[in-house]
Amino acid sequence: MKVVNQEKVKNYILRLIKSGRKDYVKATIESFNISKSSVYNYVKQMEIDGLIEKNKNAYILKTNSYHYFLKNDGTLGEDHIYNQFISQHIQFKKNVNSIWAYAFTEMMNNAIEHSEAENISVSIYQNCLDTKILIVDDGIGIYKNIQRFVKESKNENISLRECVSLLFAGKFTTAKQYHTGEGIFFTSHVMDEFIIYSDDNFFTRNNFKSTQIEDTNLHSLMNMEKGTVVSMTISNNTKKILSEVFNTFAPVDEGFIKTTIPVAHMFTGGNPVSRSEARRLLECIVLFNDIDLDFSGVEEIGQGFAHELFVLGKEKYPHINLKTIKTCKTVEDMIKRVINTSTIQ
Repeated sequence: MKVVNQEKVKNYILRLIKSGRKDYVKATIESFNISKSSVYNYVKQMEIDGLIEKNKNAYILKTNSYHYFLKNDGTLGEDHIYNQFISQHIQFKKNVNSIWAYAFTEMMNNAIEHSEAENISVSIYQNCLDTKILIVDDGIGIYKNIQRFVKESKNENISLRECVSLLFAGKFTTAKQYHTGEGIFFTSHVMDEFIIYSDDNFFTRNNFKSTQIEDTNLHSLMNMEKGTVVSMTISNNTKKILSEVFNTFAPVDEGFIKTTIPVAHMFTGGNPVSRSEARRLLECIVLFNDIDLDFSGVEEIGQGFAHELFVLGKEKYPHINLKTIKTCKTVEDMIKRVINTSTIQ
């Protein structure tokens, strides 16, 4: 007789309940070949243990929330905030604790030093599967801050949406004398879900359209007049290791030389067509050697964009190695066409 791993069954049921699946009993029976009564026993025990609770006629994960309100009066230190308020709620395996210590202090430092905020709040939403932390400030707003920096340093006027695109590669900072610009990049890669919302614009490596709808905690803040919201979520049992994420993009002997760009998120409409868009992308990646261009969700690209990026860009910046991933046939054909045409000429 096959022995059923009880923890696997419980986690399977919890994941289904979290996703809103109403057929979790039937799905569990079919997946583990156990009886209906066994599934109900699991559910009842999880309710007793405080993992789930009834909401109207359905079960949901029981979520605990904690809220802290801080005055940004010049005395705040991100490490002290983490140790005093946050670490008591982050009692997991060493790898998870390390991720949270890094991610929280990096994002809190941004709020303290760059936001020009008077008030900063921290909210923790925690269930048996995941932990979410929201850092909210009432400052200038991250994208407006970038917009102002670009105007003052380059005398260029760029849209808030273009400001979002500057964050994808990494190394961008409005204070080079104090920061490397790596915090957002590595935090966004190590988290399961990472969102920066300000002035109706999102930065995320996830699908921001679905995230905007599903994240009710974030949705309630979307009408705020000014400021920035940073939302970070990761599994309480993640196997991710912070040092491995760093080594993927920044080998010890070489430094931060590799980046990845979700092309669809960088450009309005998701399908870049112009040479100016290609130049903007090149400006973001010239400080790197190896660049993965992720074309997920991009249905087509313009000839001018492709030529500027893959032909002229390579000629101007011979040190960069562009690798395309997840390209559809239309995009792949356009890239091949401009490269082959250039070679023939």
